[in-house]
Amino acid sequence: MNNAPIEEPISLAADEPLGLVESDDTHAVSMRAFGATAGFSKTVDKFKRPLNVNGTGATRCRIFYSKIAATSLEYMQNQINEWIDSDKIEVKHVTEVVGTMEGKIAVPSIIVTIWY
Repeated sequence: MNNAPIEEPISLAADEPLGLVESDDTHAVSMRAFGATAGFSKTVDKFKRPLNVNGTGATRCRIFYSKIAATSLEYMQNQINEWIDSDKIEVKHVTEVVGTMEGKIAVPSIIVTIWY
C-alpha cells in the first residue's frame, strides 16, 4: 500500500526573462577579487596604529585559509612566508583552526591567524 502524496509540477506565473546590465548603468555590480591577498594593500593604509617591532603586544592580525590538500597547503605556506619577508613584520602569536568551510560544497580547511 503506497500512501505517498502525488507530486504535481510547480508552475511559476509571470516569469520575466533575465537581461544583461548595460555598461553605462551606474548601479551595475562590479566584480571583486577575494582570497588571502584581495584588498590587503588597500586596507593596510587605513590603520593608524603603528606596528610594534620591539617584542611587545600585537596591534594587527592577518588571516590565511586553505583547503587541506598538499598543493593548497604548500601554496599557503609560500604566501605566509612571502608576506612575512616582504614587510617589517614581527610575529607575536599564531593560531590555527581546522574545520569545514561551508559553501557550494563542504571543504576541509585550515584557517591560520597571525597576530603581528
